[in-house]
Amino acid sequence: MKYCRIYRRAVFAMALFLFSYIGVQSQETHLGVKGGFNYSSIVGDLTDGLKFRFSGHGGVFLEIDFYGNFKLQPEVLYSSQGFQYSTDLAAIQSNGSVGEENDFRTNVQLNYITVPILGKFVLNERIDIEFGPQFGFLLNQVTKNKNLDQNSNIERRSTVSGDFQLDYGAAVGLGIKLNDYLSLSPRFYIGLRNRLNALQGAQNYNAAIQLSLNYSIN
Repeated sequence: MKYCRIYRRAVFAMALFLFSYIGVQSQETHLGVKGGFNYSSIVGDLTDGLKFRFSGHGGVFLEIDFYGNFKLQPEVLYSSQGFQYSTDLAAIQSNGSVGEENDFRTNVQLNYITVPILGKFVLNERIDIEFGPQFGFLLNQVTKNKNLDQNSNIERRSTVSGDFQLDYGAAVGLGIKLNDYLSLSPRFYIGLRNRLNALQGAQNYNAAIQLSLNYSIN
């Protein structure tokens, strides 16, 4: 039963993208590929000490021209998000006393399939404003623990299935046209689904700053 739910969600994401393409054949559409960088973390309660981490994303998009200065851009992307933090082992062993250095760095990588569905308002020939909802399906969580001791290079890695756990939020950014085929898209995403439902009263959310290079195929 669990795997049926996972596959249904995956099929829903792909079907949403294909439906957008098939349903607007009467409009002018442009298919493209995109990729770039993420700078992501978790914000909200119980996030003291968490830092942003660099990662990446990539996938495909459709740009659908409607009347006037409005366009619609659905996307399907692989997006690596997450956060990192450092642990001072000496502080733990001494019940909170501050040590001179951190001993371990933990990198938590949250790998998603994301489906942004963005409206685009044309400001001029080169710049669009983009905003709209984004849905994410968690593929897995990869945790890497590295010993920062100068005499050691040990890194422990563990992977936990995400069971396609749903994340959703809002994205806003710009589309900057470089030429007829290439454009840049700086974008900010903030999650709206609380990641701490099991802890009453506590709330935190995914957040990411993204920079994409887009290539329009047609």
